[in-house]
Amino acid sequence: MKKTLIIATLALIALTPAAGDAAKSKGKSGCPDDAICVWKKADYQGKRLIVKGDGVSNKIGNKINNKTSSIKNGFDKTIFIYDKRNAKGESRCLGAKDKVADLAGSYVFDDLTTSSEVPDDPGSCV
Repeated sequence: MKKTLIIATLALIALTPAAGDAAKSKGKSGCPDDAICVWKKADYQGKRLIVKGDGVSNKIGNKINNKTSSIKNGFDKTIFIYDKRNAKGESRCLGAKDKVADLAGSYVFDDLTTSSEVPDDPGSCV
């Protein structure tokens, strides 16, 4: 009986993922829910910066200003990126859970991002 219990316990431990495994599964190319993730290189490569929280943020400009080449929107709503601080200047939008592997492509916004905005009522990308 004791041997069976030990074997069952070991099997359960072996099949249970470690607490950090779920976070690791997103990897450096992943993006947590309710966050904007930007990378310095296309295809989600290079340094990654995670911006959490609603409203306007200048974190991108403070950390990797004008060096963003790919982006993922982890929010369930539209977000905006801007080429100036405080959500000013030229902008681009990303729909809910959208991603852009290369901002130099159709977005024509490579190495321009300075601020971001997660508005309360963003509407949709037009």
